Order: sequence, then structure tokens, then C-alpha cells
Amino acid sequence: MKRIISFIALILLIVLVMDASAQVGFVSGEIRTRSNQPIPGLTVSLVHPVVGRISLYSITDAAGRFFIDNVPRRSDPYYLEIYWGKNLRYRNTVIVNGPVRLSPIIL
Repeated sequence: MKRIISFIALILLIVLVMDASAQVGFVSGEIRTRSNQPIPGLTVSLVHPVVGRISLYSITDAAGRFFIDNVPRRSDPYYLEIYWGKNLRYRNTVIVNGPVRLSPIIL
């Protein structure tokens, strides 16, 4: 009997974890100059107009790539913001309803 209860509890846990992971997505992309050079060291974050700033952010790597994961899925848009230091350099909307791979962003 204990084995059956343990098995059922395990199945319920797996279902809950799978359901929770289905409620998040990610945003990835790369940032380049007009001469197609990668821009490292930029801060990329997501802001929702109602919920506010998502505590998740990314710093572009040497190839200008960024990746923000565990973003709550929403049918309304987030603002993708790119900062160079404290200066906002780019802002555009993005809808996260699953994995989002953006085209290269040119600054």
C-alpha cells in the first residue's frame, strides 16, 4: 500500500513540475553594431507594463548574445530594454508565449 501511495505522489509531483515549466518561456538574441560587430557588456532586461520589471536580466557575452530564461508566459507584451551602463539604448515590445528567439538587434 505504501508503494502505491509513493508512486501516486511521485506521478503528481512530475505532473506539477511539468505544468509549472509549461508556464514559462525564454527570450534570446544578439546585439550588433551597424557594421555587424557584436556588442558585449550590455544589460538586457524585460519589463511588463502592469507587473513591472522582471527581476531577470542578462549581460551580453563577447558575441553579443543574451538569454533570459524562466520568463512567465503572457499574452500581453513585455518591453525588452537594452542598457549601456545606466543609459537606455533600445526598447521594443516582445510577447513571451513560449521560447522567443529574436532576430539580431542593430544598435
